[in-house]
Amino acid sequence: MTQFSQSGKKSLRVADVLSDHGSSLGRLLKRGSFLMQLQHLLSGVLDPALAANYQVAATKDNHLILVAPTASWATLLRMQVPNLLGSLHQAGFTEIESIQVRVAPLAKQPVKTRKQRALSPAAKQALDTMARIGADKES
Repeated sequence: MTQFSQSGKKSLRVADVLSDHGSSLGRLLKRGSFLMQLQHLLSGVLDPALAANYQVAATKDNHLILVAPTASWATLLRMQVPNLLGSLHQAGFTEIESIQVRVAPLAKQPVKTRKQRALSPAAKQALDTMARIGADKES
């Protein structure tokens, strides 16, 4: 719905601007949504550690460009390119002919996974004792 303000300029509803894929903002949102779909699809295919260390950067001339923060992550990602292309084609993204992997800082730093350590025997015994004392109080 188009309205005219007192100044005579056209005003549009925000929802109309966002859903209009002919407008600059609409095209930008559509492209962002497309890249997010690719990111989500590929993250589901990759090992979780590798999935946390890459991002879909762009598509250009039927080539998908991925970025990784270091050369070692980029190398691991390059080894997965045939599997990723197969997954993309299975999901209907047949227009993507190749994947390029580049090294660049990620927009969002990956979440570092903490290594879980086993409890020492003394800590385990202390927790068991505390659980027993708590159970005795409830009875």
